[in-house]
Amino acid sequence: MAFSQTQFETLIEKIEDKLDKLVKDLTTFGKNINGAVDHWYVPATVAKAVVAAANKLIEWVNGILTKIGHFLEGVVAPVMLFIDANSWKGKGIHGDATTASSSTQKFNLQAPKQWKGEGADAYTNAVFPQSAAAGQVASNANSIADILLTAAIAGVAFYGAIAAFLIQFIPAMAGALAASTTVVGAIPAAIVAMGEGVAGWLVIAGAVTTLLGVLGDQAKAMADLKSNANDNSSFPNGHWPVGTA
Repeated sequence: MAFSQTQFETLIEKIEDKLDKLVKDLTTFGKNINGAVDHWYVPATVAKAVVAAANKLIEWVNGILTKIGHFLEGVVAPVMLFIDANSWKGKGIHGDATTASSSTQKFNLQAPKQWKGEGADAYTNAVFPQSAAAGQVASNANSIADILLTAAIAGVAFYGAIAAFLIQFIPAMAGALAASTTVVGAIPAAIVAMGEGVAGWLVIAGAVTTLLGVLGDQAKAMADLKSNANDNSSFPNGHWPVGTA
């Protein structure tokens, strides 16, 4: 799965639009319920039961809205991860290191082709170790980019699950809204909406678990990569080569 910043931003806009509609529907639902029970022919016990069911749904949906609001606080993360991944994998780091690694290989050095003797040999022996060192930088940069991109894609999938939940739940909420003007239909509609919401929320709970698992794996991979980066054993003579003869 590739990452598209434009598609992700469209996804977030869709989530925000659905959240706005849900907030408006919830407000209207509460007003309709109060109006439906506010009649002389509605027994107090019935009115109390209807209001209690409506309040339960309102409370539950408000809880969902709060949690999704917290999730949206991190909405910029996938985009930033993608941008950082491009920085590491693009010309700036991986590309430059790869070029340096290639250009400093013995057979690519231009000076020794025209320059012979001890000075040329000393120059070659001082420069060509840079190739392996730069190659390690290029490899690490590529690995870091892959880790960041994997995390970015996992974030997109997570917010996709939130969008799918809202798309599934809003029709159920619309049904409750339509029935909220009648005392008879209010409670069954609220129960149906709750059932749809709970089923959908389980999907998001699964998405949270999946996201945490992916991020945990990537954090471990990044820690391993950091450890490898601090290991100078792959450098010639155990340290970054000195480019002087």
